[in-house]
Amino acid sequence: MTDAELIASFINGDIAALGALIERHKNALYSYLLRITGRGDVADDILQEVFLKIIRNPNLYKEKNKFRAWLFTIANNAAMDYFRKEASRKNEPLPQQNSENEENTFAAIAPDVLEDGPEKRFENKQLAEKIERALASLSYEQRQVFYMRHYSELSFNEIAEILNLPIGTVLARMSRAADKLRKEIEAMQ
Repeated sequence: MTDAELIASFINGDIAALGALIERHKNALYSYLLRITGRGDVADDILQEVFLKIIRNPNLYKEKNKFRAWLFTIANNAAMDYFRKEASRKNEPLPQQNSENEENTFAAIAPDVLEDGPEKRFENKQLAEKIERALASLSYEQRQVFYMRHYSELSFNEIAEILNLPIGTVLARMSRAADKLRKEIEAMQ
């Protein structure tokens, strides 16, 4: 069944349809939230909040939109609400990278990339650290687009819809992010 068919079934009382939607999208959504918040506990909370909003207001979904884009719009708005609350509570700027006591998020969301064996684990740990440092050098807006594209596998059109931006702006942010990442990683060699 398509996402639109599943949400329609859920609206008509089929709880299993909601379960199928959650299973279909939870990993990509969690990965995105983990990347932008840098904290697993916060990503978990926001993920639950997103699905609760869908449970409470499934009729807000319009079939002309892709469900995945609608879902990520809700998640992005919930994440922005979290950052606003944190910034106002702490009166600090939005986080640029993970705190020291958080595990490496690249390794956390892409364990299949990391191979076994002590030598390989060491090399992969170094690579993951380089990637994390390079990603931390990006502006928040660039990281946001990069994460949506590469970790959540959203199309540029979906990202533009989620962020309510022109497609050209999304493409420019992605291009700048890729250029900056390339330069940062080359400088680390």
